[in-house]
Amino acid sequence: MKIRNTIFFLIPFLVFFYGRTSTLLSAPAEDNTLIENNLSKEYLYKLPVNDYILGPGDSVRVIISRDYLELTTFATIDGSGTIYLPKLNRIYIEGLTLEELNSLLNNSYKEFVKYPAVEVEVINYRPIRVFIEGEVERPGLQTMKGSLGVNDLIIQTNETLLDKRENGLSNFKITDNNVNQQGTFNNTNSVFFPTVFDALRQSGGITRYSDLSNVQVIRKNSKSKGGGLITTYLNFEKALEFGDNTQNIRIFDSDIIKVSRTEQSNDRILRRSILSNLNPRFVNVFVTGRVRDGGMKVVSKASVLNDAIDVAGGAKFLKGKVRFIRFNNDGSIDKRNIKYSKRNKRSSYSNPSLQEGDLIVVGESFFSTSSEVISEFTSPFQGLFSTYGLFKAITE
Repeated sequence: MKIRNTIFFLIPFLVFFYGRTSTLLSAPAEDNTLIENNLSKEYLYKLPVNDYILGPGDSVRVIISRDYLELTTFATIDGSGTIYLPKLNRIYIEGLTLEELNSLLNNSYKEFVKYPAVEVEVINYRPIRVFIEGEVERPGLQTMKGSLGVNDLIIQTNETLLDKRENGLSNFKITDNNVNQQGTFNNTNSVFFPTVFDALRQSGGITRYSDLSNVQVIRKNSKSKGGGLITTYLNFEKALEFGDNTQNIRIFDSDIIKVSRTEQSNDRILRRSILSNLNPRFVNVFVTGRVRDGGMKVVSKASVLNDAIDVAGGAKFLKGKVRFIRFNNDGSIDKRNIKYSKRNKRSSYSNPSLQEGDLIVVGESFFSTSSEVISEFTSPFQGLFSTYGLFKAITE
């Protein structure tokens, strides 16, 4: 009896739910009139504000006219900025946008073709060099591919996961979710272009003091718009926190990206940068002296000095202070003599947050093994600073 009553009670609900679901699944397509009222055909001819500027290494396809396909040419811009085209021979095209080149070729081919309709397409983009200044882990010149295919993105993702595995995270597996952190792609012919995110990521990511609300991008202006340099300012915090891709623009060759420094540590943005894969999750620091297991240690990006000492087996009985040494991006050296205590506040002067390449010397036993420690410490960071410079920094 109870079962029959339950069935009668559910019938109206099931009828409503089924009818509602059917309505949703069979809903008519959006009204074309509504689309036309909100969009005009002029939208199709909206050109980018900053068009791509051609340079040596770019490969292009030049169609003079669909009626004269025998004039179609595939060419790579040489080191002098030139290519060869039928009838025109060698021409200089470096520094032109696609729109500018189309216009110039249309005028040039009127002498040979009755109705030229030139179409220039980049089929292989040259590598780009971007200079990154300011508050990033590794400022300087970064060289990147001009375009990325699906295979490139998969390789990048696999390398990231391999780094995590090598750092002891054996539970990381290559999945579709991991790949989609780099961008969603299903079409094997898809092409992706590097953005500000990619440039910052290649520079090692941001620091706790990066001001992402005011990232400056400087680039070359096209010749038809007066040449010179143009500047824009991005609120990259919106890109990290809300996925606002208008603040994560495509980067071009010779762009300069400037990340200013704020005096206020922003751990919230740093955590967000780690979650978004902008920053690596781990850093390498060197711990030596009166610890049980000294040497190069891999620690979380969110770690502080006390965490590194714990990873190194913990401090033995101390006689003296902990010496902390950091080589800053501007060439200066941050040296601190710290009174060690497990109760030191995290991210304080006596228990600083760690960065790649930090050196921690616990107690007074450093000088008894100085040559061994300097050799072991400098080998992973060879080229960043000299052995003499390191020894001088420690002993002064």
